[in-house]
Amino acid sequence: MAWGYQIAIYLFLAGTGAGAFLTARVTEMYGRDNFRPLVRAGAVLSGPVVALGIPFLILDLGIGRWQPWRLAYLYTNLSSPMTWGIYILTAFVPIAFLYGLLEIEEIKGPWLKLRKYRGWLLHIGSLLAVATAIYTGLLIGIVKGVPLWNTTILPVLFVTSAISCGLAAAVVLAIAWPVGDRRLVSQHFFYLNQVHAAMILAELILIFSWLFISAHGSTASQESVRILISGPLSVYFWIGIVVFGIVDPLIIFVYEVVQGRPLVGPAMFVSDGSVLVGGLVLRYLVITAAVPIAIS
Repeated sequence: MAWGYQIAIYLFLAGTGAGAFLTARVTEMYGRDNFRPLVRAGAVLSGPVVALGIPFLILDLGIGRWQPWRLAYLYTNLSSPMTWGIYILTAFVPIAFLYGLLEIEEIKGPWLKLRKYRGWLLHIGSLLAVATAIYTGLLIGIVKGVPLWNTTILPVLFVTSAISCGLAAAVVLAIAWPVGDRRLVSQHFFYLNQVHAAMILAELILIFSWLFISAHGSTASQESVRILISGPLSVYFWIGIVVFGIVDPLIIFVYEVVQGRPLVGPAMFVSDGSVLVGGLVLRYLVITAAVPIAIS
């Protein structure tokens, strides 16, 4: 394993925060009044969730624990994707925090004067959120020494998963922290769940393609696939990714379509909570199952 579990948590939180911001932005475009709880939830989550992931990166690097002044070097290696990511996060986190504050009606303060710049915050924050989601895939996707990672499919999978996890996290918070008519909220979430189901199906196709290509690649990538599918990590793969990340939410979403009505309350917590579990397990297994190319 080239990196530790801390990187998996870091990638998950960064992707989920970016996805939450994009969820708020896109749903606002399609009707702020209809998706008010989701807009607020995505906005409030984005900054804190991404910020929460940064300490895990520092813990994995090690230098932050014993020589914190050396963290400044993270900004100096401009040829490193990790440095690019640090610059992106440094810009994204404060913008996301401010966006979240502006969406909480109960909070008063001098920063509310910045509401006149809200449009700029949304435009710049959306670009940075997309960059953050892409970065979480590119960070490991360009590592040539690990065939399981070095594929063009993995960054696309991570971006899709980031948006899916961000949407799931926003839905969970929106249900717990509703605004306005719950019936109206539930009805619009019903249509949103159909979109989410399509995203999960896209993830399923990407995961299958990624594993299929890796299984027909180098000896190292074949061994990684064996570890995931039938080896020591297979239980986590089949339960964490397949059951929680794909089958469980899809069953609930398909049932909604068949019944023609949304399932509210515990069912939505289960479906979207399962998506979050699957997203975290996916990143953990991608990191853990990595078998580097043997150097003779």
